[in-house]
Order: sequence, then structure tokens, then C-alpha cells
Amino acid sequence: LDINDPPSYEALSYAWGSNDLSNVIFVDTKNEQESLAITENLHSALQHLRKTSSPRTLWVDAACINQRDDEERSQQVARMADIYRSAAKVLIWLGPEADNSALAIKALETLASKIHVDWGLSTITAASEEDVDSKWLDRSRPAPFDYQTWVSIGQILGRSWFSRLWVLQEVSLAHNGAVVTCGNNTMSWQNFCKAIISLVRRPNWASIPNLHKNIEQSWQLCKPKRVQTLQSILQQTRYVKCSDQRDRIYGVLNLIEESDRLGIKPDYTKTTVQVFQDVTLRSILRTGNLDLLASCELQSERDEIPSWVPNWSIPKRYCGITVTYACHESDAHAIYNDGDGSLSVIGLHVGKIQKAQQILTIDPWPLQPIHAALQRAMSWLRNELGSDAYNRQMEAIWRTLCCNQFSDLYEPLSQIYPQFQESLDRFRSLTEPTVKPNNSFLNYCRPVLSRFHSYGHNRSIILTGKGQLGLAPRVSRPDDFIVVFLGCRSPMVLRPAGNGEYLVVGEAYVDGLMTGEAFLGPLPSHWQYVCRYDETTERRWKAFIDRVRNKCQSEDPRLGPLPEGWVEEEHPKQHLYAKYRNVEEDYTTCHDPRMLPSALRARNVELTEFKLV
Repeated sequence: LDINDPPSYEALSYAWGSNDLSNVIFVDTKNEQESLAITENLHSALQHLRKTSSPRTLWVDAACINQRDDEERSQQVARMADIYRSAAKVLIWLGPEADNSALAIKALETLASKIHVDWGLSTITAASEEDVDSKWLDRSRPAPFDYQTWVSIGQILGRSWFSRLWVLQEVSLAHNGAVVTCGNNTMSWQNFCKAIISLVRRPNWASIPNLHKNIEQSWQLCKPKRVQTLQSILQQTRYVKCSDQRDRIYGVLNLIEESDRLGIKPDYTKTTVQVFQDVTLRSILRTGNLDLLASCELQSERDEIPSWVPNWSIPKRYCGITVTYACHESDAHAIYNDGDGSLSVIGLHVGKIQKAQQILTIDPWPLQPIHAALQRAMSWLRNELGSDAYNRQMEAIWRTLCCNQFSDLYEPLSQIYPQFQESLDRFRSLTEPTVKPNNSFLNYCRPVLSRFHSYGHNRSIILTGKGQLGLAPRVSRPDDFIVVFLGCRSPMVLRPAGNGEYLVVGEAYVDGLMTGEAFLGPLPSHWQYVCRYDETTERRWKAFIDRVRNKCQSEDPRLGPLPEGWVEEEHPKQHLYAKYRNVEEDYTTCHDPRMLPSALRARNVELTEFKLV
């Protein structure tokens, strides 16, 4: 295939299914006809997709790549983006018709036809005036399908295609459109995504096994494909499946900008541990940030992989914390020690865990067990803090349990998250010690319980010796340290390992430390940190709003003048973020020079070097 002058072809996106190559097709080569063993799922796809009256040209990985040749695999995987981008169409094969799949496709098409989606702001409105007040837009209730239809939707969204790693790249790069096919039924990928964003924003039938999980998994594929960082895309694909764990990296490279790929090339001669460690080091040393550490989760204190290297082959047990700003725009000061494989980094020790209480490890439905877990968590906090302190800190407790993910944090307000005050009122009602709510009231408080489950799942509530309140990985325990590293947006939990060495336990939310307070102190009371949407870049950027003067700016109001020898450089996106130039050494950086170790130490910030193993 000459990618510069390709023939017209369609690319197939499908799940391999069983590795049993029990079916045979015949392929015409230049000299003769050869047989090729393929899986049952591919055989079924080819039978359904073939045209009876004309040829159909398909690109299929199993037929076009020698999967047993590591060198050829490395070369072809690097070209995968061009292959799917250049296809006349991408055909998504979910499998043959079964489990009322035709009913599910029809229902999803109907739902998509009733709504309009602004993918930039992720908002949903009516597709026409007659739908403005209809049941299709009522986010407090499930979409108006009968029980049988809901079951069919759950079944089709549970098919293996949705849990396959490579499909994210295949549908994201389909420049000419993609079509979902299940048996003889089809719908456009665009309409499919519209239906899923509507389903993920509202309640559904809790009694249908895995329905909520399958909707959430489908949403990961349908999310708007804005500018992706390596960290965000690796976090997004942590829960999906792939047969070769090295593809956790190689299968997503084409979804990020060339300049952000860190020079990584697919190389199947390396081991999985080598690939993961190479990616982590390249990210730290080339970008000047430690954000990938937020993907670390201590599994064992005697692991073959260093604790500072994320093990992407294991699904993360808790969801990531987003929109954090704990390190301001500081540059990571990290040194890799080749001799013992450790990583030395600079940060600020902000607390030690004194108490830790696991919250919940249950599935997101039904609501009654989640409410019971919330009541237990609040009872523990009430006992530990005392009634007076507990009541005074109710707002901080609710912020912590939700990792401060509320619509108020976004400008304009986001539909994805609940508003703080409204949800706080429901939270107060739910956590009264004597309350025994009925199903109707639990459904009314579903957004609150859903937030609690999302961020409390597999986490522990922590209290530090300084009285700080936070959420940390479930394996956190008393005497673990809370540290804010230069260049890392989330506070991290570290475990002393002796000899001045530390294990990375995982990321934490600590109320009062998530917007740079460890280094800069608290924001003035009339200032608020927000994520402001910019239409030109179609993404959100950090900003600060002065609520008194109704003024919004990108620079943190706590920062003073630049150090001597530094100037702010003009550039087209200066209203969104700053660039700084060192006049003497003549180089430019996006890291704020006021956050250099020398500048922080001049402000009496007690920085420490931590050796991570």
C-alpha cells in the first residue's frame, strides 16, 4: 500500500475474540492463491460485510500484518494512523445479530435524533423545538425505554469490541466517518456517540447487570477527542483489554501530537517493564513534569517494577483526580540513578497520615449499599473529629469526598458535574445519623451518591497529624507521608522504605492543598481558581477569577514579580498561558521561574530531596 497514493479501501475495526484460528480464507497473491487461518469473529465479519454484486476492498490487520514477525509488527503499528486516517470509511463490527441487538440499535438511533450535542462544552440541548420539554431531555430520569430495550442496550454495549484497546485509535482517526455494524443493522458512529453522552448523564435501570459499567466503558470511546496528553490517554485506556501489554503504549501513540510522543517508536523486542520505564523516564526528563506519577498505585512492596513507574498492565483501582494544580507551574527537578534504578525528586513534605479509613469497594448500583457506606464513613469522621469540628467542616468533607469536582469549578458551568451548594444540601440530608431514606429520596440524591462512589471507590479517608482531611489510595496507612513534588499536579502518598528511600503509594486529594497552597499559601478569599473554556483551542485552561471586580486572568494572583534576568515572552496564546525567557541564557520555558527551588527557598519553603525506589 502506497500511503501517498492509496487505493480506495475501508478499514475494519473489530475484536479478535478467541485466538483459535479455526477458520480459513483464501488470498490471491502475485503468484498463487494461499490460505490464511483467521478467528471466528473475523470470519463472521467478512461473511456479513461482503457485497454480493461488487468487490469490496477491506484493510484487516490479521490479513495485512504478519503477527509473528516482531520487526514487521513494529513497522506496521507505526503506520496504523495513516492506514485508518486514509480509509474511505472505518467499519466497526460488533458481531452478528443477537440478544435483541436490532432493538438496541433502533433505540440508540431514536435517542440520538432527539438531542443536539455541543462537543466543545459537552452540553446537550433539544434537536428541535418540539423536543425542548420532552422526556428525552429529562436528566433526572432514565431515558424512556422499556425494560426489554434497556436489557438489549446493556447487552450490545457489553460486547467485546468496547473493551479492546486498539479501537480507540481506530475510531478517533476515522476522518471520513465510521459506521457501527451489528449483524445487518447499522448506525453512524457520530449518532452512536450522541446517544451515549445522553445515557451517561442520567440514571438508568439499576437492576440490569453491568448496564452502568457498560455505558461508562462506551463513554470512554465517545468522549470528545480534544488535545490529549500521554498521561490522559493512558489513564483513559487503563481499563480496556489488549493481548500484548506493550500495546498500552504503542496503541495510543497516534492519538497524541507528534511533539508529545517523546520520541517513542514501537519496538516489540523490549520487555513490558522496559517499555513502561522508558516511557516514564522520557516523560519526566523531556516534559519537566512528574504528572505520570499520579498513575502509580502500589500493588506490592516487592514488585519487579519500580514504584515510581506506573504499571499500566493492571487496571487502576480508583479513578484519577482531575483539574489539580498542587505544584503550580513548577518544573520537576528529577534525576534518574542508573546504578540502583531509583529516581530522585524535589518536593515539600506537607503531612503524615495519622488515621486512614477505607470507604467502599462495591459496585455503583444499587444505591442502598452506597448510602450505607456513606453513613459508615460519616460516622467514622464524626467520631474522629468530634461533633463540633465535624459540623464546621461539612463543606470541606463534601469537597474531599468528591475531590472538588463540581460544575462551579468550570467557566462556563459544566453539565457533567453537580453544583456544589445544591449537592451539599442533598449530602447533608443523606448523612443525618437517623435518616432512613426511601427509594424515591435515594433516586433524588443519585447525583450525590454517584459522585461519592466515583471518588470513594477503593480509596481511604485520611486525617493527618496537622489536621488535614483527604482521600488517598485504599492501601494508604498511618505514618505514610503526604508530599507535593515540584512538577506534579497531585499530592502524592509516599511510604518510607528505610535508608532514606520511599515507595510511591499513589496520588491523593488533600483539601486546602490542591491549588498551589503548599508553596504559595491560600488564595485571597475573593479569588477563585477555575477551568475556563476557550473556543479557539476547544479546550479548558486554568484561570483565576476575581469575584469582587469580575476579572478573569491566567496568572496566579499570589505570584510576585519575576526573578532578575527573566521576562514574560509575548506569544499568540498569551491570554491562556505564559511563556518565560531567561535573558542571560536565552531560552524559553512554560515553567514559572518563580517556582524554581532557589526562588522557593528564598521564600522559606523547606524543600526536600526524595529518593523513590
